[in-house]
Amino acid sequence: MKLNSKVSRISAAVALAVGLSTSAFAQETSSSMRGVITGPQGNPAANTKVVIIHQPTGTVNEFTTNEDGVFSAKGLRVGGPYQVILDSDKYRDAVLEGVYLDLGDTFRVSRQLESADMERLVVSGSAIMMESGGASSSFGEDTIDNMPSFNRDLKDVARINPLVTINGSGEMTIAGGDPRMNSVTVDGIGQNDDFGLNYGGYPTEQPPVSLSAIEQISVDAAPFSVKKGDFSGGTINAVTKSGTNEFEGELFYEFSDADLKGDVQAVRENYGDLDENGYRTYRNEDIEPNQSMSTFGLSFGGPIIKDELFFFTSYEEWSREIDLDYGFEGSGATNEFYVSEADYNEFLRILDERYGIQDSLGGDPESKDRKWLTKLSWNINQAHRLDVTYQWQDNSDERNFSTGGDFVQLASRRYTYHTRMNNISARLYSDWSSNFITEMGITYKDVEANSLTNSDIGSVQVDMFFNGPSFAFGTDEYRHSNVAKNDNLTFNFDATYLMGEHEIVFGTQVEQLSLYNKFVPNALGSWEFDNFYGFENGIVGNYNGNWDFSYQNAYTNNPEDAAYEVDRTTLALYVGDTFYATPNLEINAGLRYERLSSDDKPTLNENFQEAYDGMTNQENLDGLDIFLPRISFKYYTDSSLVVRGGIGRFYGGVPNVWYTNPFTKDGVTLVQAPRSAVVDYYSNNTVTSFDGVPQEIQDAMQQGDGSTNYTDPNFELPNDWRAQLALDYELDIPYLGDMFNATTSLMYKRMKDQPVWYNTAIVEAEVMADGERIIHESRYEGDRSQNSDIMLRNAPEDGRAYIFSQSLAKQWNNGVSFTASYTYQDVEDNGAGSSSQAASNYKHYVAKNRNQAFSATGNFETEHSLKITLGYKKEFFADYETRFNLFFERRSGRPFSYAIGMYQDGDFGDTPEFFSQSAYLPYIPSGADDPNVDWENSISWEEMQMLLDNAGISYGGEGYILDRNTHNQPWVTDLDLSIQQEIPGFMDGHKGILYLTIDNFANLLNDDWGIERRLQYPQVNLYDLGGVNDEGQYQIDPVYRGYYPNNYSTVDMSSSWSAKLGVRYTF
Repeated sequence: MKLNSKVSRISAAVALAVGLSTSAFAQETSSSMRGVITGPQGNPAANTKVVIIHQPTGTVNEFTTNEDGVFSAKGLRVGGPYQVILDSDKYRDAVLEGVYLDLGDTFRVSRQLESADMERLVVSGSAIMMESGGASSSFGEDTIDNMPSFNRDLKDVARINPLVTINGSGEMTIAGGDPRMNSVTVDGIGQNDDFGLNYGGYPTEQPPVSLSAIEQISVDAAPFSVKKGDFSGGTINAVTKSGTNEFEGELFYEFSDADLKGDVQAVRENYGDLDENGYRTYRNEDIEPNQSMSTFGLSFGGPIIKDELFFFTSYEEWSREIDLDYGFEGSGATNEFYVSEADYNEFLRILDERYGIQDSLGGDPESKDRKWLTKLSWNINQAHRLDVTYQWQDNSDERNFSTGGDFVQLASRRYTYHTRMNNISARLYSDWSSNFITEMGITYKDVEANSLTNSDIGSVQVDMFFNGPSFAFGTDEYRHSNVAKNDNLTFNFDATYLMGEHEIVFGTQVEQLSLYNKFVPNALGSWEFDNFYGFENGIVGNYNGNWDFSYQNAYTNNPEDAAYEVDRTTLALYVGDTFYATPNLEINAGLRYERLSSDDKPTLNENFQEAYDGMTNQENLDGLDIFLPRISFKYYTDSSLVVRGGIGRFYGGVPNVWYTNPFTKDGVTLVQAPRSAVVDYYSNNTVTSFDGVPQEIQDAMQQGDGSTNYTDPNFELPNDWRAQLALDYELDIPYLGDMFNATTSLMYKRMKDQPVWYNTAIVEAEVMADGERIIHESRYEGDRSQNSDIMLRNAPEDGRAYIFSQSLAKQWNNGVSFTASYTYQDVEDNGAGSSSQAASNYKHYVAKNRNQAFSATGNFETEHSLKITLGYKKEFFADYETRFNLFFERRSGRPFSYAIGMYQDGDFGDTPEFFSQSAYLPYIPSGADDPNVDWENSISWEEMQMLLDNAGISYGGEGYILDRNTHNQPWVTDLDLSIQQEIPGFMDGHKGILYLTIDNFANLLNDDWGIERRLQYPQVNLYDLGGVNDEGQYQIDPVYRGYYPNNYSTVDMSSSWSAKLGVRYTF
C-alpha cells in the first residue's frame, strides 16, 4: 500500500489540504469553509481578506482572518464552483479556483502565503466529490442523475452508502436500525412520518420530493456534531437546487408497462400435499406482470434579479395501474385464487340471498402521486442570505385488492389511503462579522392521512373450512374509523463564534408537534363465519365458546369520542467547540441537551388506578430530559492518511405513535364489547345484517371497562452510545491504478433503554417442568379477565452492535468510475416495536416468556453486504455523451426465529386477544428421555430429531428454549443498470437525453438470478403446541397442515426484472 499526498490533487505548488471536518447533519442546508492562513515563515497571516465567490450566482462572502490567521465561513451554498481569493496587504495574494463544497461538511484550507514581491498565484483545479466515506457519504448531481433509480427515490442514491440496506418493500435500514427511526430532511424540512406508521419512513407511499429537485444528498450513521438530534438509526439529508444567473430547466417523461417486465417465479403451496416426512410441498409458478407506471416532471430555475434574487421550481406527477387478471383454481391466471369458481359463485349467492348484498372482485386499482417544490433564494446583501422553500404532495394509494391465493377480498373491502402534505421552510444566513455567523430557520409541516373506504358496513370474513381459504367483504377492520393529522412547527437558531483558534458553536431548536388521531378498529363490528353453512344460516363462528365477533368503540358508541389530540414540545440546547490542538489535529467537543414537555394527559382510569394501588395511566413523558455529550477528532497526517473518530450519545427517531397509544386506549373512553354480552347475544341470535352492531351489545358498553395502554412512570428516553474509528487514505492497486480513495471504518453502538411492551394484566401463576417457561393468569375476574394493560417500558438489557466497513472509490481519465464496499454487522437488540399499536407490539414480540424482554440478534441485521457501482461515460458522437451505470449488491437475508405454532391456545395464560400468535420460542428437547416433554401425547423423538436436523438446530445435553433470530432468510442479489444517451436539442445549449433503466438486470440475464425470497413474517413454526399436562410438561403436535421446509414463504414481487424508458430535455 502506498500513501500519496493529497496536495498533489490540486497543485504541487500550493500547500492546500482538503478534508472534511466533523459533519453536522441537523437540518443542514448549507456548507462551510474553515482555514488557517500563514505567512512565509509560518507566522499567522492576520487581517488577510478572504473573498468567497459562488460563481453560478455571483454570491460573495467576505471574511478577515483573526490574529491567529484563522477564518470560518458558514451558510455557504452547496456545490460550486467557488473562487476563493486570499487578499493580503502584506503577502502575495492567492486565488483558488474550482472549489466544490459538500452538504453539511467543512472544506478545510491550509495556505502558506508567499512574499509580496512575487505575482499573484492562481491555482486551477476541480474538487471532485468522490463517494466513499464509510459511515459518511455525500452524493452530488452527477451521481443523482446517473445512479439507476427505478422509483426516482433518494433512497436509490443513499443505498450506495455501505451501511444502508433497502429491501424490495422499500424499507431502509441504516447500521442495522429500525427503518422508522431514521432522520430524513430536505432543505431543513423533516420528511419523516412523524407518527411512525410507515416502514418506508415517509408519511406518504411515494417519495416526497422529486430527484430532479435535489442538488446533494448526504448520509451518515455516526455524526458527532452536537447540532444533530432526532434519530437512532441514521440520517439522510438533502438540499434542493437553487436558481442561478442562468435560466435552466428540464422536462422528462418515463414509463413502464407489462411488456417491459419479466415474469415473477411465485411460490405456491400445494395445499394438503405433504411429502413423506410431513413437510409442505410447493411449486413455482410464473406470474405474468400486470403493472403499468408513468411519471412526468419538469423543473425550471433562474434569476429574478441578477446576482440577487433567484427561483427554482419542480413538479412531478406519477401514476400506476394494475391490470388484474383474476382466475380460479386451475385457470393459470396471473391472480389465481385457490378456490373453485363454483365455490366463489356459491359465496356470492349466499351473500345476495341471505343478506341482500351484491359485491364483486372489483376493477383495476390505480394509485396517483403529485408533488411540487418551489424555492426562492435572496442575497439580501453581502452579509445576509435568505432561502424559502415550499413543498406540497398529494398521494392516493388504493389498497386491499385481491391478488390471488387463499384469501379472496371483494371490492367492498378496498380503500384508498389518501395523504396530503404541506411544508414550508425559511432560513436566514447572516455574517455579522468575520467572527460571528448565525443561521436561523423556521419550518412548518402539515400532514393529513385518511382512509377512503368503499363500504359503510362492518368487516366480514367467511372461511370455507377451518384454517382454509377465506372470503372477505365489508370495511377493513382497521379502517372503520381512521384519520391521522400532525402539525410540526420547528424553530432553530445556530450560531458560530470564532475566538482565536476556537470555533464555538451554540444554538437551540424548539419543535412543537401536534398529533391528532382517530383510530377505532372494529367500530362497525367484525364478524367471522367458520364455513358456508354458518354463513348461510347467520351462525357466527365459535371455537371453544369464543364467538368470532369483535366490537370496540367509545363507550358512547360514537367513534368521534375516542379521538384525541396531543401537543408535545421538544427543546434542544447545545454548545460545542472545534479547534486544532496541533496544526494537523482537529478536535470537536460539545454537549447537547433535550427536554420533552406536554400539558396533555390520558384520561384518568380509576379502575386502573385501583388495580395498581394508586398508580395512574396518565404518564405523558412531560419533563423527561437527556444530556448528550459528544467528542470527535480528525488527524491529518503528512500523507493522504486521515484518522478520525469519536464517541457520543444520541437520542430520537422513536415513532410518536408509541408515546400516544395511551391516549387512544385509556380504558375509559375506548372499550370493547364485554365477552359475556357477545356470548349471550350470539348464543340466542343469528346474523341477518351487517349494517350495524346489535343494540343489545351496544347497550352493554361500560365506561372504564376497556383494555389500557400506559407508560411506565419510570420510563427513560431510549438512547445509544456510538463510537467510531475510521481511516481515510489513498491506495495504489497494481494493474488497476493509483490513488484509490479508501475508507476503513469500525463502529460500535450500545443501545440503552430500548422500548418494549409488557402486559401487566397477567401475573405469574406457575412455572413449567423445564423451570423456565412461565404460565400466567389474569389479575382480573369476569369480563375484565379478557382485558390487557399494555405498558411501554424500557428493556432490562442493553443492545449492542459492531459494524465494520471497507470502501473504495476511483475515477479514471478514460471515463470509468468505480466504488466498492463491504460491510459486516453484528447487531443484538431487544427486537421490539414491529407495529404502531401497543397491543400488537406485545402480541408479536417473540420471546421465551411474556413480559420478559431480552437482547438477541437484531431483526434488521444485515450480516454481510457487498456493493459495487461502475460507471462509464464516453462521447461516441461528438459533444454527446453516452453513459452506462451499474449498481450491484449481494447481501445476507434478514434473521428469523423458529416459534411454537398456536391457535387459540391459552395454556401459557394468554387471553383470546393474544393466544393465536406464534410468539413463543420453542423448547428443544435433549433427547427421547427428556423429562420436560409428555412423549405419550407428543410426536415421536425420531420425528422431532428430523425437524431439528433439517432446521440446523443443535440438541443433546440438556433441553433448552431456542434463542430469537437464530437463522437467516436467503441471500439477496441485486443488479441495476442505467443507460443514457445525449442527443441534440432544438436550440444551442439544449440537449435531449434518452434513457433506459433496468431494475434487477440480473433477472433479465437469468430467470434464477436476482430473486428475493423471504418470509412474509419473520417466524417459522417448528411445531405446534398440543397443550400442557398437569405435570407442566410440553405436549408437542405436528404443525397444522404440515411442517415448513424452507427459510422463505414468498417471493418479493420486485424480484422480476423491470425496465423503464424515458426522455429528458434540458435547457
